[in-house]
Amino acid sequence: MKIIIVGAAGTIGKEVVSILARNHDIVRVGSRSGDVQCDYTDPAAVQAMFEQVGQFDALISVVGSDSVFKPLYETEEQDYRYGFERKFLSQIRLLRLGEQFVCDRGVFVFTSGFLSHYPHPMSSATSPLNAAIDAFVRTAAPLLKRGIRLNVVSPAPVVEPGRQGRGLVTAEEAAQFYVEAVEGNATGQVLRAWGGLPVVTW
Repeated sequence: MKIIIVGAAGTIGKEVVSILARNHDIVRVGSRSGDVQCDYTDPAAVQAMFEQVGQFDALISVVGSDSVFKPLYETEEQDYRYGFERKFLSQIRLLRLGEQFVCDRGVFVFTSGFLSHYPHPMSSATSPLNAAIDAFVRTAAPLLKRGIRLNVVSPAPVVEPGRQGRGLVTAEEAAQFYVEAVEGNATGQVLRAWGGLPVVTW
């Protein structure tokens, strides 16, 4: 498969590339590095990226530093806008603009995060966006045409090998969930790389 990885130079992205490159053709996309450079928050840049890459089979969005961590009473409206644009809307844009270039039965994989269910005192501008991404994937996946699939990986905090455990994962462990989301047959699924934490339903 020809797989676009947006955020390929990131902590998780590098591990995803390392695994998938063994069997697939990888197109690395980054803001300042990779095979293609693209500001994924700019619709024109995203459109140009797809036109440059051409037809593809899968796209993985695993971009980091995409939301603001602040105490609730220090968070301003612009902080919510920042995360909404970078974490939520930008991933939807990759799907909407990429749909015309992806092959039949292709797949898109988004990234959310475990703060949707395990919030932190600093995550009031992040946790809701994770939940929104999960909800969008579950809602949109059954509606996509041409057999296109859509999944999302929800990782816990990433730590160095040897430090993983309950609620903590290594980048390689998280990467395996992206591989499953691409190479499997599931759609509309939230793959929870939570380091053994149970799924909280609320």
